[in-house]
Amino acid sequence: MLGAGRALRETSTAERAAWLAEAAAELRRSARQAVQELSDATGLSVPMVDWAARTTLDTIDESGLLDLAARARPGSEHASAPISMLALVLAGNVFTASVRSVFVALLVGAPVLVKASSKELTFPAMTKDALRTVNPTLGAAMDTVTFRGGDVGCEAALVERAEAVSVYGSDETIAAMASRVGRDSLIAHGHGVSVAYCGAGALTDARRGETIARLSLDICAYDQRGCLSPQLVFVETSTKQPAEDFAVHLAEQGLAPMERTLPRGPLPASVGAEQAQWRGVAEVEGTLIRGRSYGIAVRSAESIRWSPGYRNVTVVPVRTIEEAFDAMIPMGASLKCVGADPASISDVRALLGENLTLNAHSCPIGSMQTPALDAPADGFPIWHGLLSP
Repeated sequence: MLGAGRALRETSTAERAAWLAEAAAELRRSARQAVQELSDATGLSVPMVDWAARTTLDTIDESGLLDLAARARPGSEHASAPISMLALVLAGNVFTASVRSVFVALLVGAPVLVKASSKELTFPAMTKDALRTVNPTLGAAMDTVTFRGGDVGCEAALVERAEAVSVYGSDETIAAMASRVGRDSLIAHGHGVSVAYCGAGALTDARRGETIARLSLDICAYDQRGCLSPQLVFVETSTKQPAEDFAVHLAEQGLAPMERTLPRGPLPASVGAEQAQWRGVAEVEGTLIRGRSYGIAVRSAESIRWSPGYRNVTVVPVRTIEEAFDAMIPMGASLKCVGADPASISDVRALLGENLTLNAHSCPIGSMQTPALDAPADGFPIWHGLLSP
């Protein structure tokens, strides 16, 4: 891998950007042809797999890659050198998450050794094949391995020559890897949750339909398995009743139709038990709205319960946006994203800027699950840790 990295760095940024744009298109074609295989590997429905591949890969183009590279390495091409190698540890919940990590590293000239999740090997292998199809130098700069988590010998070999280690996974996985490589070399993407905020204007008859359509996509994408999946929807209301009415509309006009357009994949048995418990509490409280593949609870900000995902979401009535942020602050670094209706996004960004304990990024609802290639991650630029000082 180190030799492949040296060869990669002998190419220009413009060459790498052109190759990566072509590789994204090749990977999209491959994913389209293997949609059933990816569905079987990920546990997502075929329409969901196709949506995920399309929304992730169709937005990657040469001009965007060049712009990202210019911001990552301002000034001279050699102003800041790429690290010699990145070791990347993937989780298995969001199969397209590897694209940003792999493509950005290769763009700046850092080779990547990917430890794929044993739960999902198909897409990383397809990514490697797409890179090699486009250009041998680019393809040689990415390789994949897999082994059972916690294998000390294999983990030591994975990180032995890596200058940085990027880890997606639980906080326990992050801590274990930190003990091997040290915090200075670790790019941690640990446990995370996301929320959405809708101001009172987004609940009016004129705007409710658009709000529900956008929210439903964010909730249903990847079956609500990722850290960018909203589990809480804060809605600005003067009383609880408008929140309950909104929850009914969200169910009937948003989540129910999604059962046809982007159906949920099979519910794992372990999640089924958590779902039954979560829904049971909401049902006893008299606030549960359920469908064949979704559940909505309405709870106050003082009694939030996190759901098991898989399209189980809580609507939280708040009187003001400040009250919503009071509920977010205890989430600290675990809060990854705050989605907001268009009229509220500037206020959300202002409050995030004032709360230094929150590193979450913000975006309009409807785009929470489709971050741009250059979107920040865990409060840092996406190229954080890939360039030597």
